[in-house]
Amino acid sequence: MSNAPKDSKRSTKEKAAAARQAAEAEARRRERLVRLIGGIAVLAVVSGIIFFAVKGSQTNNPTQVVADAAVPTGVSNSGDNPWGVPANSAPGKPTLSIWEDFQCPVCGNLEKTNGATIDKLAADGKINLVWRPTTFLDQGSAEKNGPNPDSSHRATMAWGCAVDAGQAEKYHNVIFANQPATEGDGWSDQQLLDFGKSVGITGDAYVKFAACYNNKTYDQWVTNSYLTFTDNGVTGTPTGYLNGKEIPIETLADPAKLTAAVAAATSGS
Repeated sequence: MSNAPKDSKRSTKEKAAAARQAAEAEARRRERLVRLIGGIAVLAVVSGIIFFAVKGSQTNNPTQVVADAAVPTGVSNSGDNPWGVPANSAPGKPTLSIWEDFQCPVCGNLEKTNGATIDKLAADGKINLVWRPTTFLDQGSAEKNGPNPDSSHRATMAWGCAVDAGQAEKYHNVIFANQPATEGDGWSDQQLLDFGKSVGITGDAYVKFAACYNNKTYDQWVTNSYLTFTDNGVTGTPTGYLNGKEIPIETLADPAKLTAAVAAATSGS
């Protein structure tokens, strides 16, 4: 009986190590795929690929959610989409929540193919859009060994500061628009700060934005969202849910299919 806890602990470590190896192998395969196929076509090819999200080792080895962590404006620590960033409020309309990692190339292609439609559905009040950030790609070998480690985590922290400045959508979109061609290159701290200026954060608002980022105000919020992603068993990014039901990436990435799905959800059919 006394050996059971040790065996259990050893098994957990072995599983975690195997999962990390699988994630790194998948990241390398995904990078080769993106280089080979390129651009929008990658969405059709990878629709059935599971992107592994490994629990465990972020920069600070997070182990649990901190409920009272500082959060950006509008973010809640409870409800159906805890730690998510709401883009709008449309009472009585379906909710579209999307898990994304800022370094994910398929997420970047989703923004190219259907980001404008998703933003318009929210702006027109046809959906309640909630962005849900995760940072599992920080754990890939290319990301860890690249010039700007922890880029997903740092970009999400910066985004949270931009949310406070009233530029959630623009900052979200400019990060993806400036996603490096090579996965793992990431962004420097200065780039993330400069993105704030590029989306119109100026004067005192920029001083607050920069201080928010430099002080790592939303470090724990980012960690909380990542842990929720893994604890909920989400298998990769991008992953979208319409009224809590996962929708295929083919629907999420296609303007006509997503618009039809939203219409169906609105009518209750």
